[in-house]
This record gives sequence, C-alpha cells and structure tokens, in this order.
Amino acid sequence: MKNIGLLPANTSNEINFEKSTIENFVALNKVCGGRRKPVPLSTFESSFVSLSELDLIAVFWRDDDLKALLREYVKGQFNTDTPSKGDIEIWLSGKEPGHLITKLLTDIGSLGEDKRKTSRRFKVSKMSLSEMQEHIQVIRDDDFDFDSYEKRGYVPFGSIRTDGFLLQLLAFKMNELNAVKYRRLSKEKLGRLKPRITSTVGGTDYFLTEVRNVVKTKQDVVDLWKCEPQDIKILGVDLGQACVVGASALLPTSQSSDPAAEPKFYNLAVKQKAVYQPTFKHRRWLERRKAQLVHGSQSISDIESSLPPLCGNEGSIQEYVRRLQEVEEHLESFYNSSNVIKKHRWNARRARNEEFRRIADSLLRMVGGSVGRKRADEDKVVIAIGLGQFSSKSRLSSLHESFQSYFVKLVSTGDGFKHHFERLHS
Repeated sequence: MKNIGLLPANTSNEINFEKSTIENFVALNKVCGGRRKPVPLSTFESSFVSLSELDLIAVFWRDDDLKALLREYVKGQFNTDTPSKGDIEIWLSGKEPGHLITKLLTDIGSLGEDKRKTSRRFKVSKMSLSEMQEHIQVIRDDDFDFDSYEKRGYVPFGSIRTDGFLLQLLAFKMNELNAVKYRRLSKEKLGRLKPRITSTVGGTDYFLTEVRNVVKTKQDVVDLWKCEPQDIKILGVDLGQACVVGASALLPTSQSSDPAAEPKFYNLAVKQKAVYQPTFKHRRWLERRKAQLVHGSQSISDIESSLPPLCGNEGSIQEYVRRLQEVEEHLESFYNSSNVIKKHRWNARRARNEEFRRIADSLLRMVGGSVGRKRADEDKVVIAIGLGQFSSKSRLSSLHESFQSYFVKLVSTGDGFKHHFERLHS
C-alpha cells in the first residue's frame, strides 16, 4: 500500500516482536484502515487441530524416545545412523501420503485388501505412488469407461486431526470421479450420465440447478422421472433461523382409489429452540460446573467474568491479554484437562444429531418413507430445498446449514429414503 501511494511514506508497518501476535495485527489493521474485523481470541474449549506428517516429525523430534523411533524406522536409508530432521523430511517427501502415519500411529497398513473389505474397523486402503499415478492416468484416459469404475474405499490424506481426546485419520474417498466427471468429461460422455437435477453424485452445491431452468413443460417431467406429473410426491423444505425447517408435502391423487379425491397437503414446522435443547442442557451443566470448581478464592465463572472487556469504551486488548496470562493456567486446566467436560460435550453433540434424525424421519414420513427405509422404484418423490441466503440477528447460531448437510447426506447415500433433489429459486 505504501508502494502504490495509498499510505504515507513514513507509515510504520514493522512487526514488533516484543508484542503479542494479536496486538501486532490490530496495530497493522488500523494502519490499513481497519478493513478486517477479526475475533481477537478463540475460545478455550479445545478444537480440532490438523497435523500433517511433517508436523508429526517436528513433534516427535522434541522427544528423545520418539526421535530414536524415527531414526530406527529409517535405518538403512542414509549413510549415517543419526540422520537429521531435514534428512527425514526429504525422505518422507518421496513416500505416498499416510506412509508415516500408518507405520507409527495405526495398524491400518497391516490389513490386506480382502481382510479390509470384511473388517468393520477400517475402510482405508494404502496405495503406493506408482499405483496412484497409474490410477489417475486411467481415469484421465479419453477411452475410460466411467460405468466400469468400481473404486470405493478411502486412501490416507497424509494428516490427522486431534483435540487431545480423539484422534482421527484423515482420508479421501476413492470415488473421486463422481466429483469431477460433470466438469471434466466430453459432451459425448456427458450425454450418458444421469441428468444433474435427478442426481446428487456430484454433491448438492455446484451440480444442482434451479428447477425452473430444467422443468418447463409436462414432457420434461416425463423425460426426467419417467412418469406423469400427477404421480409425483413433492416435499418442499425451507430452512431458516427461527424455524430450522418449514416443510410442506403434496401427495398426488393418483394414489387414491377415489377418483374424486383431492390432493393431500401436510405441513411441518420445527422451531430452533426445540432442536437446541441438548445444547441448552449442556450449557446449564457447564455453568454449574464453572461455579463449583474453585482455584484459590475464585471459581471459573468468577475468573471469566473478571476479565476486562474486549469492546466498548473501556475495551482493551492489551489489558485483556495481560490479565488472561495471569489466569490462563486455571482456564486451560478446566477446559482441556478434564475428560468429564469432553464427554459431556460429546454427548451433547450426539443428542443434537438425534434431534436431526427425528426431524429427518418426520420429513420422510410426510411422503410415505422413514429413516432406514429405501424408496420403492414406483414411488416417485421429489424433494425441493430452498437455498435462500439470510443473515441471523439472533444470539443463537443458525442450524439450517448443518441440518441441510445432515439431511441431504442421509437421504442421498442409502441410509435413508432415496430421493431426487432440486434447487429452488429463492
């Protein structure tokens, strides 16, 4: 900005290493006109941290026993018995993703192809670099027949996630062809695929189009769903803030034995506060526990409430950070050292997922289905999801996006009712 004349030439834009990162950021942000508004400090509640295999080498290198383990594992790869950290990092760069993780952290690599298919423990397979190159070359071949593509499983991504309580191995799905075939295939091959509006193989974001751009006549319905319009059940789902779901189902008259019967309508509304009950319960329990646990003469609640404000006329990040450093040990001990808190948080998350499952089951029952039951071929159902954007002014974070992800995944992967999805114009 100084070089192009947007700031005076004497403007200070140096990093002061005697100050904290957030103080430097705020100072530089003011110099640039305050265009960015970051949350200065994250919550003390432990979040997941991703670690690549290079990160793991750096972590292992700080411990003498783990450093010796690394050197023992790469023994014979170097001219010396004490290779440096840089040597091991260069050696690892020539290996397939997940090589170090599957050797030192998990026994996933010990299972063969046949055992892995029958095992409930692992669905991840290992591939060498040469196998990966051959695999990519095959699906890029102009003569490749995507109908013969049967790869499913997962392949290690080369990193893990952990919150200090759980450790997750990251992997990507082998059916990556589904995510690119609409974009990469030629027009001749595109003609052999299912229409985008009746398929979710490519996801529900980029690949779905507005229904008004596809279905313009009755014949369009016949061509797409192989039935007359009056034979289709329609479930309209609108996601929002106050109501997580507002839904309306229209059942066709063709399924009634009475020729004079009129179409049936069913409505459903689920308020956000009802879905939030597990979260509220967890918050109440956490507040009681904060008031009970005492460090010195103060409880955790007292410590948090005594911290200086971050905003307003009296707000001061510098004073907040100074005071925070004095009590940081107590807060870290409360949030990150107790398995009880992590277990309660885990149970609250499971309870909310159960609320989502009950909502999904209610939606599917409106059109004659249920969670865990596949749709019959003769039962034509179209689910239309409104994807209008809105801003939330409530103190509660909106659940509409998380429920949408849950619902779409549930009904399009075989775990629930098999449906078609459409994007509604909002």
